[in-house]
Amino acid sequence: MRVLKFLVGFLLLGAGLYILVGEHFAGTSSDATVNARMAVVRAPVEGEVSLALRSIGARIGAGEVVANILDDRFDTARLIDLERGLDLQTLDLKRVRAQRAALQTARKAYETQVADYQQGRVRQIEARIAESLAAQEAANARLKEADASWKRANELSERGVQTAANLDRARSASEVAKQDLESARQRANYQRAELAAARNGVFIGDSYNDAPFSSQRIRELDLRLGELGAEEDQIAARIAQTQTQIAAERVRVNKLTSAVLKARAPGVVWDFLVDDGEYVRRGQDLLRLVDCSSLMVTASVTEALYDSLRLGAQAQFRFYGDDRIFSATITRLGGSGAAGLYANLAVGPSAEHLKRFDVTLSVPDLIDQAEAGCTVGRTGRVIFSQGPLGAFRAFATRYGF
Repeated sequence: MRVLKFLVGFLLLGAGLYILVGEHFAGTSSDATVNARMAVVRAPVEGEVSLALRSIGARIGAGEVVANILDDRFDTARLIDLERGLDLQTLDLKRVRAQRAALQTARKAYETQVADYQQGRVRQIEARIAESLAAQEAANARLKEADASWKRANELSERGVQTAANLDRARSASEVAKQDLESARQRANYQRAELAAARNGVFIGDSYNDAPFSSQRIRELDLRLGELGAEEDQIAARIAQTQTQIAAERVRVNKLTSAVLKARAPGVVWDFLVDDGEYVRRGQDLLRLVDCSSLMVTASVTEALYDSLRLGAQAQFRFYGDDRIFSATITRLGGSGAAGLYANLAVGPSAEHLKRFDVTLSVPDLIDQAEAGCTVGRTGRVIFSQGPLGAFRAFATRYGF
């Protein structure tokens, strides 16, 4: 029995020494901390800040409002000048349109006068033509009478019963009658030409122009209406340009007088740098947020273990006091004195950490774990290679122990 007890004790001592030495030389980190990148929210404009979050550690989702900034003291003089200029241009446009409307009314009145004058003139010329035709008929009748008298005088002269003086008078009367008839015909032709021109709006006659006063006024009004139309187009173009400038200026004023700040990613409030209601300057830091979508694990290892690690190598992470194991991947080998690598991280390195060699690992499952998500600052251990206890745990897990 004594020998058996000795053998059992020896085996237990050997197993203990094996576990102690195996765990000592196993690839584990000295410390490991859940870390994340910091997001600093800065003021894009000057103004009074109103914080939507009031407590450190408050959770915020992506796209949620973090703070509002309003500046009531912004100089809007340019916008006011543009709006005043728009009002003046609008009044000028109304003036031009009113002038055009008045001139168009006057033009319609002159058009009525021209139409009445044209109708009266046409009727007058038609009456003159009728008078000329009647005079032409009368001249024709006188010509016939004169021709008959001249023939009788000529016959009597051949018989010797008519004096030469009477024959000459009869011949002269016939010639005069012919000229009167031709004059009546030419007068009628002239009046027909005058009638045709009058029907086309051109009036031919002595001692007056080719157009009445009303027509001349219409031409003057048309010229003035054309000038006002061009002026109206110019004013309308200036108004459109001013409206575009006002819209752009309003956008600029809105951007510089107010701002709504939203979180780009889910996170946690880490620190407040201003108080609610404080007047802030453009570019001033307002608060720091932990970006929960960038969770990582930072750890320190010995130099011997560090030299055996490679980027992309697989590892395991486990919280202290928690049996869950998370798969991890080495994403950065920071080496010794890696203080500069923590400038944008939530948790900085300790003095003991900086004496060893820094390693950063990606642990995607930490973000998916509801109770472990965004647990920045929690500590644990990273296992780079299995020791005796790890093999024993894997064996026990496999067989349900």
